[in-house]
Order: sequence, then structure tokens, then C-alpha cells
Amino acid sequence: MSELSVEGNQQTVIFHLYADYGVEGEALAAYGDVHRFTIDPKPNPVYETTTAMDLMTETPERRAHLAVLHPKCSKWTDMPNVDPDDHENQIPRARELANSIADNYIIENKPRAPLRDPVVLNGKQFGLPIKYERAFETSFSVRAPPRERTLKTECGPYYYSDRTTEWWKSVKGVRGDYPKQHLAKNALPLAYVDVLLRAWLRSVNERDGKKAQDNNGPSPRSVEPDQAKITEVSNRV
Repeated sequence: MSELSVEGNQQTVIFHLYADYGVEGEALAAYGDVHRFTIDPKPNPVYETTTAMDLMTETPERRAHLAVLHPKCSKWTDMPNVDPDDHENQIPRARELANSIADNYIIENKPRAPLRDPVVLNGKQFGLPIKYERAFETSFSVRAPPRERTLKTECGPYYYSDRTTEWWKSVKGVRGDYPKQHLAKNALPLAYVDVLLRAWLRSVNERDGKKAQDNNGPSPRSVEPDQAKITEVSNRV
């Protein structure tokens, strides 16, 4: 599959893998057509298509511009009652899938998981009242995340019952109906997804990768050739 065009004229195709509930699909759908592949898909209307398959033994036949993968993190959990030896390391298989079906990829897991040069995000970097650290291996460069803000952690994922479902939905930034336990323990805040997807856009689109504009200075005396002036637009009306 060819890379994205600079103007975005080609429809973007995103694959979402190991996503039974697919909470993150709400954010991904803003960037293109999202197709889900997972072993036990729960109803979620944000996807163009959903295919039930065991990704440890099966591979999607199509290709995508971007693949977002969530291999199980049970082997790397910090819960004392979980034996890591009872759980398979799914990351090598996820990486194999990502390289075979997509131009670029994001693999999400715990910070202690054996990801390659991951970027680690947490809720305090986004002004959220949760820590919720997650690591991301990406096939493209991700700029250093923002500094943590001083904010009290109000609730941890293992005490999810102390808050309402509406509270967890507001923190994770979602609108759909999902089990509260899944929202608290497994769902990424959609702010994380947006940071990663914007980094991906910068990597594939020349215009998105340009140096940030200085919007604190005076207005430019001229505009880009492809940006019509207000007077020109008015004359057309």
C-alpha cells in the first residue's frame, strides 16, 4: 500500500488488533477507516468492519497504513497474584503481524514489557487524575511527551469501584458504553492515542511534519499560494 498523500486525498486505513472492546477505536476513527481484528470482539459501532480471529495463529489478508496492536500485558503485570510464567509473551507475534500488514505500527503494553525503544506516557502528562503508565513501541519517531503536571492521583485502576462509570469515561475521554472495570484497567486515555497518531501524521505527511508555527507574533504579510484570502472568498459569494 502506498504512503499517505500530502493532502490526505487517499483514504487512510487503520487496523486495530487485539482489541476486544476497542475503546481506542473512538479516537482512531477520527484519522481514517478503522478495521478491527481480535479473538473475542464485543459490539462497537465505530469500526468499518470487525473480524473475529486468533491473531496468534491467523493474519489479516489485507494491508493498512497503520496498525495499532494491544498484545496481552498479563505477563508483565505488577499484580502480586499473577504468575508471569502462566502467560505467553505475545509481543514478538504482534511485531511480526505489524511488519507484515502495515506501513507503520504502534504496539502498546506495560512499561516493563520488552518493547523496542518505547515512549512511555502517563495521565499526569495530560492533566488527568490518574497515573496509568503505558509504553508504546512505534515504527516512527514520537516527540518527547510533555512534562508531568502537579496533580493528585484520585483513583488507581485496581480501585475502579471507588468511582462511577461516568467518572472513568470522562477521564479516558470516551463516549461509548463499556464495562467500568475494562475502562479503568485496560482502556487507553484517548489523549494518548491522539499524541501518537499526530506523531504518525508528522512522519508520513510533509505538511504535518513542518516546524510549528509561531502564532504569538504578528500576522504574516502574505499567505501560502493555496490559502485564499478572506477578500477573495468574499468576492466569490
